[in-house]
Amino acid sequence: MPIAPTLRRRTLLTGVAATAVGAVALASCSSPTEDGDPSERRTVDHPLGTSDIPVNPQRIVCLDAGVSLQTALEIGAPVVAGETLAGDIAVPTYLPEPPEEFTALGFNEQNPEQIAALDPDLIIGSRVRVEELYDQLAAVAPTVAVLNSADGVTWKESAATVGDLVGAGDRVQERIAEFDAAATAFTEKHAALLESNRIALIRFTDEVRIVTGAVFPSNLLELLGVQRPESNTPPDDTTTYISLSQEEVGRIGDADIILHFSGGGGFTRQAGAGDDVTGGPLWQRLDAVSSGHAYELDAVTWWDGNSVAAGLAGIAELDEIFGAL
Repeated sequence: MPIAPTLRRRTLLTGVAATAVGAVALASCSSPTEDGDPSERRTVDHPLGTSDIPVNPQRIVCLDAGVSLQTALEIGAPVVAGETLAGDIAVPTYLPEPPEEFTALGFNEQNPEQIAALDPDLIIGSRVRVEELYDQLAAVAPTVAVLNSADGVTWKESAATVGDLVGAGDRVQERIAEFDAAATAFTEKHAALLESNRIALIRFTDEVRIVTGAVFPSNLLELLGVQRPESNTPPDDTTTYISLSQEEVGRIGDADIILHFSGGGGFTRQAGAGDDVTGGPLWQRLDAVSSGHAYELDAVTWWDGNSVAAGLAGIAELDEIFGAL
């Protein structure tokens, strides 16, 4: 396996991209503030409509366990409730613990009556989570839909949107700058390895999936300067995974390094997922596997992650793997 030394520095995607069209646009000229009169309001346009929201919300409900909840928690926003993961870990440990009064709403179990009883002054969540119940939720409190990777929007763009909505846009930009600095340091430290190796990213569910596109793990590798093999090239910009049967795993034989994880949804490892593949002869014959360069990743970081905190945890995990090569 090539672990060789051409030190040409790769261009790194740094900074926050412009907010995607339709993510959330301010309909007024005012900017959100991090402190101020709780009664002060502003108008935002978002994918499901227009909402008048507090400039300084005090009781926030986050209806996705990804970028909305994770970003709100890591910047210390006043979150009273949120969707949580369904597995061994309800809230990833790389995040600050939720406030004591936090109510876990379960995974994809939005209940407008339960949410109303929490007396929120702002409800935010991914479009796919709030779309079906939007009218009921909007009757409880101002509700804003946030675009995410399901809409082709990367996690940094979504995080910037969430920061703006909760009145902490500057703090989120500072956190993103921390990530960008860590990503640059990583690519400089491992420049030779990144230049000379092609790295596949695999998720085991009930099938073998090559992870691609705007989803967090694929985008994280891109931001870290990772080059993917031809087998990992999606057919178009909207494809987030390529399905393989067990008999087709030889397709990723063009990878020098294989990174893989199983399951997701808060499960540290989905029992049995991928074992029939990784224990089979076709997997064992892959050059990356036979040379000892296939590595299992933490699914709670790589699949459930959608925040700066998750990005930094992913960098730390890859740094440890690359340091051993």
